[in-house]
Amino acid sequence: MERAMTDRETPMEQEQTSETHAPDAEPLQARIAELEQAYEEQKNLYLRTLADFQNYRRRQHEEMERQRGLLLESLMTELLPILDNFERALQAAEATRELEPLIEGVRMTERQIKAVLARYDIHPIVAIGQPFDPNLHEAIQRVETNDYEDGVVIDEVERGYCMGERILRPSRVIVAKRPSEPTTQGLDVQA
Repeated sequence: MERAMTDRETPMEQEQTSETHAPDAEPLQARIAELEQAYEEQKNLYLRTLADFQNYRRRQHEEMERQRGLLLESLMTELLPILDNFERALQAAEATRELEPLIEGVRMTERQIKAVLARYDIHPIVAIGQPFDPNLHEAIQRVETNDYEDGVVIDEVERGYCMGERILRPSRVIVAKRPSEPTTQGLDVQA
């Protein structure tokens, strides 16, 4: 951009002024080009990194689904023989019309199920006779009784299970409650 010549400037002075601005523009133009190139490189690096991360997330999700499928397949492979034993126990009971084969078949099946659970580190939560713990138990009822201390689990409606240290399902329990003492409200109860 050229400056307009003023009355006091001579053509020679104007030429010197424009020459002094021209050399300053070249380094600035070079610097701008350099920064634009760096910006493009960083932008491309960002886009490649973003694409790599999205591909990584997709692969991780696919791998988790594959692992989940394999674990489910393994578990089902172990449960199918148990189902077979249930069916055999029912068939034997129906054929003989006796209760003993059915009971024995159910007991055998229960042992198999417990063995499968133990292989996966799944164990029942001990509840009856233990102090109520809201981390392990879900109280569904409180019963007044003198037979147990206050806050002790006296019955288990549904057994809870943990896998390692993680609670899969809390035990649904009935908890003891001491009967409240009758209040005399200032009456003299001496005999």
